[in-house]
Amino acid sequence: MAADDQAPSLGDTVRRRFSGDFDVDPWGFDPELAEAASQASSVRWAVDVIGGARIPKEGPVLLVVSRRFGVSEPAVVANGVHQVSGRTVRVAGVPDLPVVSSVLRRLGAVLNNPGEITGLLHHGEVVMLPLGWQPLHTSVAGSLSSDSVAPAIDAGAPILPVATFGSEVGRRWRVMIGEPILPPKQPDKLGRVELAEAVRAGVQHLLDNPR
Repeated sequence: MAADDQAPSLGDTVRRRFSGDFDVDPWGFDPELAEAASQASSVRWAVDVIGGARIPKEGPVLLVVSRRFGVSEPAVVANGVHQVSGRTVRVAGVPDLPVVSSVLRRLGAVLNNPGEITGLLHHGEVVMLPLGWQPLHTSVAGSLSSDSVAPAIDAGAPILPVATFGSEVGRRWRVMIGEPILPPKQPDKLGRVELAEAVRAGVQHLLDNPR
């Protein structure tokens, strides 16, 4: 590989951030910084992905993911998906706090806001939406509201149930990706509720049948 084609070093990446010589997308995402963070997370976590071929090579997709203790999953899933597909995961759920939000947006996170998620899906992105927190019942899929699946319906994006297996202090994690669930084109309120329950059931099936 020629020197000009090599990925920038972490030091170069940080220096450009201080000088302001870098680009972000409309949601604040900084691809170069995110790539550096992904390389660092590969040192911290070793992720085994099952069902990675179900991730589309392009186009929008909503990943609905189980939560264990809720700290490592975003980075673990993003790392695993990037590892098997080369795609960047935009994690919904960044806290709406000035400094924290700005930093996490640079790495691809967004608010858990239907408008932002819909915009990302229309832009063809992979968005991760965590289920409700289940710190004491890690083998039970958390809650998922019907409003949470509305962006996928609006964008016509497939929904992939995802289960995670690992511990906060451990290095090795397993990410299982289930069969895609296609949203109905124009569902009524009951249809949205049924879709949300089908997605949650898909995650629960993975949790009940780990491989």
